[in-house]
Amino acid sequence: MKVAAFLGSPRKNGNTARLLKEFLKGVSEKSGATINQVYLQENRILGCTGCGYCKTSTGCKLEDDMQNIYPILKEADVLVFATPIYWWSMSSQLKALIDRFYALEISEIKGKKIYLLMTYGDPLPNSGPELVERTFRDICEYIEWELVKVYGACTDNYMPVEQNAEALKEVYEIGRSI
Repeated sequence: MKVAAFLGSPRKNGNTARLLKEFLKGVSEKSGATINQVYLQENRILGCTGCGYCKTSTGCKLEDDMQNIYPILKEADVLVFATPIYWWSMSSQLKALIDRFYALEISEIKGKKIYLLMTYGDPLPNSGPELVERTFRDICEYIEWELVKVYGACTDNYMPVEQNAEALKEVYEIGRSI
């Protein structure tokens, strides 16, 4: 099994990264899967221009790091998206990645299992996590993906995920369940 994990946080060692790390630890200890982790902040992903090139030709004409990411998306059996919630939405890094899915044929990427991990500071559910989950449900329905699990860890009162033993245990177990 091939797992591709996309870290949408601009902080490589922040709350979202820590949550993803624990999830992937669970995956690797249980399943022995091949894991490919992509730190989106370190990749140059241009915004989709809506030029339509991908609808009349093969692939995307934008020359950036998506050319390396497309094969990862196509080859993985499981996709893990990890994002902090910023202003009622996913991070701009993750949104840029998702916008560029437009260049792919659905037949190239359908049938995958999806895990969505989120961190957020506001404990109110309508502060962003619900909106991001709804977005992912719509994406999954359109692309014919199975949204297996959505997990969110609240970091209100500036409690880092690192100090939230319950969240770390839960996300580890979710990883083991793959």
